[in-house]
Amino acid sequence: MKEIQNSLSIKRIVIWFLLMLWPFFYFIVQRNSVSFRDRLDVFTFMLEGILPLIFVLLATLVYVGSFSQEIKNRFLVYTRMRIPLRKMLLIKFIANSLTTFGVFFVFTFGYFLFSFYIVQPLGLIHFEPEAYKLTETTVIQDSYTRHTFTQLLQYGSLTYGFLYSCWVGFNAAVYAMIGFFLVIIIRNQFWALSIPFLMYILGSFVMGLDNSLMRFRFPDAIFPYSYMQLPIWTAFIPLLFLLIICTILAFFVNKNLERIDTLL
Repeated sequence: MKEIQNSLSIKRIVIWFLLMLWPFFYFIVQRNSVSFRDRLDVFTFMLEGILPLIFVLLATLVYVGSFSQEIKNRFLVYTRMRIPLRKMLLIKFIANSLTTFGVFFVFTFGYFLFSFYIVQPLGLIHFEPEAYKLTETTVIQDSYTRHTFTQLLQYGSLTYGFLYSCWVGFNAAVYAMIGFFLVIIIRNQFWALSIPFLMYILGSFVMGLDNSLMRFRFPDAIFPYSYMQLPIWTAFIPLLFLLIICTILAFFVNKNLERIDTLL
């Protein structure tokens, strides 16, 4: 799709690549001061830390950031002279979803491959399961019950890596969808881009106050490393809530397209 190609400028690719390298550099600096049980520990080390905190911010900036600038600079005024507004927004919506999914899938799956298939052959890490009172045999069984989604390791490491990377990518795409609709609806672009992030952070804080809701916190549904392993279905509850919000916003944009047309 031409719209996706336009969003993949050399400048943006370089910026995304440099941002993606941050966990790698942090790992290289810290690897000798951390005891890793196995390859799964390396992988989770790459993804925990600051990433769960800024995940939504990054997801909304992959495509929606530039889209908001197009609205601000009235670029869409000239574009819709050639393409009907509904069709143009649909094209940009699809480009936003696919681009964001692709960026986060490549990021997650790339670090999965690095952690599971490259770190040990290169001798970057000496695993210490004994530090956790485990052996080379029991550490495998331990990995199956360590975090939500690691149940999938029983079906093979590649199965886990691929499906979990899809999960991260899809969640990123959903937050980007919400941001996409908000920048269309709300005139203040800063607030429109901030709302998904605030919902992610404040919603998680509120749910953390209630023990019955704590397991449904937004960050833990995507990066479940700070909580005990839960059934995989629990991660779908926050996602379902987000999809409902996304559907409501899409319905609102569709019903108010004529009014929105005068604002863009």
